[in-house]
Amino acid sequence: MRPWEMAAQVAKCVMGNRWPQFSPVKLPRVVLGNLVLSLDPELGQEEAERKLYDLVRGRRGIPDNARTLQEIFDLLGGVLPVPPVGPVVAGLIDRVARGRRLVELLERRAMDWYRDRLGPGGALGLLRAGETRDGFPLAGQIVCEALLEDLREGWSRGWRPRNCLLLLDDADAPCGRDFLWALTAARARRAGLPEPPDPDPLLVVAASRSWPDLGPHWNPPGTPEHLVAGGTRYPPWARRASHADWLAGRAPGRRDRWWYPVLLPDLSRAEVARMRERTRQRPGPGHAGFVHALTGGHPPAVEHLLTAMADRERRWGVREENDGWTEQALRALASLEWEHPRHPFRDFSHGLDDLAASSAAANLADAEDAGLLSRRWRSVLEELDGRLWLRTDPAQDMAPVFHPWLRRLLLRELTHRRRGGRPLWDVAHERLENLYGSPREGTRDGLSMVMYHRLARVDTGPAGPEHLREVVALLDGRFNRIDMAEWVRQYNWITSAPNRLPADTPLDDLYGELIREPGGTGGDEPDGTDSGPRRDRPAGTDRTAVVRGLVVDRWFLSDPATDPLRGRRQSVREGLRLLARYAVTGRAVLVSEARRYDREDDDE
Repeated sequence: MRPWEMAAQVAKCVMGNRWPQFSPVKLPRVVLGNLVLSLDPELGQEEAERKLYDLVRGRRGIPDNARTLQEIFDLLGGVLPVPPVGPVVAGLIDRVARGRRLVELLERRAMDWYRDRLGPGGALGLLRAGETRDGFPLAGQIVCEALLEDLREGWSRGWRPRNCLLLLDDADAPCGRDFLWALTAARARRAGLPEPPDPDPLLVVAASRSWPDLGPHWNPPGTPEHLVAGGTRYPPWARRASHADWLAGRAPGRRDRWWYPVLLPDLSRAEVARMRERTRQRPGPGHAGFVHALTGGHPPAVEHLLTAMADRERRWGVREENDGWTEQALRALASLEWEHPRHPFRDFSHGLDDLAASSAAANLADAEDAGLLSRRWRSVLEELDGRLWLRTDPAQDMAPVFHPWLRRLLLRELTHRRRGGRPLWDVAHERLENLYGSPREGTRDGLSMVMYHRLARVDTGPAGPEHLREVVALLDGRFNRIDMAEWVRQYNWITSAPNRLPADTPLDDLYGELIREPGGTGGDEPDGTDSGPRRDRPAGTDRTAVVRGLVVDRWFLSDPATDPLRGRRQSVREGLRLLARYAVTGRAVLVSEARRYDREDDDE
């Protein structure tokens, strides 16, 4: 659809609904504009004018107004992809077509307005504006100006307590984008007139899956500050958006000042559960939590996963909450094939090697510093940001980060790729270890960052146990030597590392392989701060073994694709309470951290 056809759709909605307490709203300028633009642009001036008046007056004269209106709506229906005239429009025709009112509106008010706007040629000048490619935006803008004037005039007659609200979904489609730009240009022109008309009542709330070009005032949400091209504001999240915020930070330009982009949050766990219920299957609180944690609440990903679960339940006749949904069955769901229309990279214009390697990093700035991106990455950033896959993270010094669902898919790609004869997974994490171990990373806890990537390299191969031993040694060595709250923060960060553990191996078998410390001698307090056993410590255990179990348990728990039923939550809770017995100070911090794992809805 073209912008003027979108305006005609709006006119149909407004004119087709009527409330007894309000006077009817007629939009003759929009109707006349669409009638003009439906004519053959090859017609001469006189022939086009005759055709237009035939359409307005009706082929059998003015008295047949019902037929005239029917022809008008048939014509609009012919150029719009909408169903035929239904009862609503037929009732509208029956009510409005009594007498000469609409014909008079079209002949006098609408034509006079186009004559004032376009000069002596009047409305037929609109037809000429639509003849060429360059003319299409102007024609759309003029009809949108007509829409705003019709609405202003209609709302000014009689008392109306509300504005006119237009909800526009899929606004990133070409027709939606063109309509919004035409509407914005129309409003900017009207506001810039020497004698601006009274404000119009139209408010458009448009939803888009990609970033629209809103002008230089607004920065896309994932643009790092050093790449900002002159913009002054990032779009607020919906919970912070307000009319006052828009007024305080609106753009100075006539066109840009009408835009107010707002970021919608991803779906919450409760919203995922409600979507699950709509599939007419048992929602299962654990299953809803699994889907939410796996996708980060990204709506298309949630829809895909819930559909896959519902299809499986219908196919296998699953009725009970856990019947048929074993841990392995849920782990097998955590994938999205390239052929799926919702796959983010199905039509991506860049290679994925660098992008997959960069998913190993906590943010894209560190990925570039580590040399994981072999070419200029601004075009990649711009495309990902245009698809709303990036955010700037305050915890990462406002560096751009991937959406959790996108990062999961990229990490999955990373496990299958190689570079220089080696797994790309190892290459990427080793380069990041070198980055964080360099002196220029002094403002951050470089060793914790290194151990994050060292844990990511743990697998069931020969080097896996040694990498895990190094991680455990760091956390065990810092216990009772640093503030306990800081120790918990480092523990949570390190154990949030990604993993490449095989999905076809039962989790208990993986745990058994990793928790075993070959040749370990243990030791109660290697730092010497508290030697000797205590009555409240279980016999046969040492602190290093407790830390090792806590690292593996939470590492599994932090990845919903590894532990979909969150079975390790109880193990982490008990491990923290056991570790608290070894604390010289800060025992309450560990006990409080353990309580978090008692909550069913806790997000790790």
